[in-house]
Amino acid sequence: MASLTITKGLISCRDIPAVFPHNKPIIFWDTCSLLYFNSIIDRRAYREFDWDKKLLDLVIKGDVYSVTSTVVYHEFDSHHDALKNKEADRENALKNSMAEYGKILGGQDEIDLKRGMNVLHLSSQMDNMVGELWKNTYIIDDDINFYIRAHNRVLGKIPPASEKQEYKDCYIWETFLTLCDEATHKTQAIFMTENTEDYCGKSKNGTLLPSIQSELKGHQGFMTLTKCQLWAYVAKKLGFIS
Repeated sequence: MASLTITKGLISCRDIPAVFPHNKPIIFWDTCSLLYFNSIIDRRAYREFDWDKKLLDLVIKGDVYSVTSTVVYHEFDSHHDALKNKEADRENALKNSMAEYGKILGGQDEIDLKRGMNVLHLSSQMDNMVGELWKNTYIIDDDINFYIRAHNRVLGKIPPASEKQEYKDCYIWETFLTLCDEATHKTQAIFMTENTEDYCGKSKNGTLLPSIQSELKGHQGFMTLTKCQLWAYVAKKLGFIS
């Protein structure tokens, strides 16, 4: 991951109680939720910017812990540059269209439009934000138990492997469940995903699969499916909203 700085570094699952001693929310990111920082323009999901910025501010201030898996680290690394470049291309295409429109208008209108185009730098701003997030994110190191349990999930077609039998999703999920178990304070770990298919099946209203609901309850964890939902949950935990 040449373009990003990892400051917090790797921790083992045995280090979790010592690394997260305070009763603060722990956000555990999956790959999609992190890559989505770099696809706001492509997805036209501009309303997410506010939630992303608020969540990043909480992480930087130390109000919440930011955590992920080694699998997420490597997946993000393999997709990051392509998404970042695609966002920049989308933004440049928008600028070119506006420039052509300005030529038609001419005069002061064209000058004003060119001046306004200087604020179109959302792609680089979002990439800087996700870079700052990685600087403040702990990465839970590989563990043989994650491999074994993920393998058994795939063989048993147990969600999140029920449909695509995706080993990586199972490995990430098992890492999160271990975080829930090892955290000093319970009910503080939140799994952030925007990959609803693996965790909600064909549900159109975001209802989690029964087995996922059961595991979350058993391990005292929580899951959010949008950044808006994550912000609301964290804000309630921190007492910002009732």
